[in-house]
Amino acid sequence: MASVDIWGFKVGLSTDGRKIWPKSLKREAVRRVRDEGCPVKLIADELGTRDFLVRKWVKLAEARATDVEREGLHPFAEVKLDNEPPRLADPSRESGSSGRLLVGGVCLEFPLSIADAELAKLIRVAGQFS
Repeated sequence: MASVDIWGFKVGLSTDGRKIWPKSLKREAVRRVRDEGCPVKLIADELGTRDFLVRKWVKLAEARATDVEREGLHPFAEVKLDNEPPRLADPSRESGSSGRLLVGGVCLEFPLSIADAELAKLIRVAGQFS
């Protein structure tokens, strides 16, 4: 598949020439609009797309943030991104009440007493970073 480089991200091109936007680029566009106050039109022009698409990304990000607030979710685990994958602990050799899980390039450390639903949420969030 062909691709182009935009803002240092590889953006795939479908057979009909449409851009396949990576999640990481969408997050960066939303960050620039929300945190830096860049106009949506400017971001869209830099990306070579229409401003309604960037507005859609911002709206979706705001909806996700509202869902997190409404559910009362609070981060309870530290997520570290390293160039090298972390060494996974052998639970039979190390004592303690935490587990580690490698999701893509992200290592999650969580308490073994965590509820299944909460662990699923953590894995979903980590998937957004990998």
